[in-house]
Amino acid sequence: MRDDYVTLPEHWSKFLQSQPETGMDYQVVDLTLGDGTRIHDVAIVGSSIIAEIKGLGLVRELPGLPFDLYDIADITVTHHKSKFRR
Repeated sequence: MRDDYVTLPEHWSKFLQSQPETGMDYQVVDLTLGDGTRIHDVAIVGSSIIAEIKGLGLVRELPGLPFDLYDIADITVTHHKSKFRR
């Protein structure tokens, strides 16, 4: 289990601060990576902390992310309300 938080690069956090929230202090987004891969239903807390990835679980319990934070090419706020564990 991870003890640290996984935070987005600052420019993505600033972008998310300008976007509406899905719920109180969180957003559900899709990530698009530089190679075109899309990662759906990612819960972001406080516009910066990657909390959970649908189908993978809580990020703090993962041994690592399945992508590099600096490979994120686009973030789309979807507000897709899934059953997250959090």
